[in-house]
Amino acid sequence: MKKIATLFACIFVLAATSCRDTNKEAEETEALVEQIESIEAEAEKISEEIENNANELEESLKALDSI
Repeated sequence: MKKIATLFACIFVLAATSCRDTNKEAEETEALVEQIESIEAEAEKISEEIENNANELEESLKALDSI
């Protein structure tokens, strides 16, 4: 009977430890996903700015060509 109780106690401790590790990994993964999303948003913003600047330069070149 003691062996069965000890076995169940060991299984309980292992399960609790593995769940704690899983939660920790999930939190770390969520933090990384948030960082990636913020970087993607910033990259998209920069891309739009570059595109706007390119359009402005193209319009300026057309204006210069027409002179």
